[in-house]
Amino acid sequence: MKFFLDACMPYSSKEVFKRFAEVEHARDVGLARAADKEIIEYASRHKAVLVSKDLEFANIILYPINLHCGVTLLRLPSCFTARQINSILEEFLNSVDIKELINSVTIVESGRYRIRKL
Repeated sequence: MKFFLDACMPYSSKEVFKRFAEVEHARDVGLARAADKEIIEYASRHKAVLVSKDLEFANIILYPINLHCGVTLLRLPSCFTARQINSILEEFLNSVDIKELINSVTIVESGRYRIRKL
């Protein structure tokens, strides 16, 4: 199991994910300013679940499930700090079987989440 964090995710979120699975951040691989298409293609090539705050990735018309290995989206207020985001991520990862995130679109909100298997 592997996660790929989009550039819009706090870099410090890597530390949260490291406790659960292998993880890379867009900044680590030179994709800090990459287009969404490049981001999802990288995640797919590396068989990683993409983690992002960009809700556009939830659009199954633009990003059908056969184009990726799974997308986990954070739907949180833009004013949240990295510490708040990481706290929500840690709570989420502790409460979910991370294998369920493969080949699904998952929306994470404060205190709840929903997984849509496609």
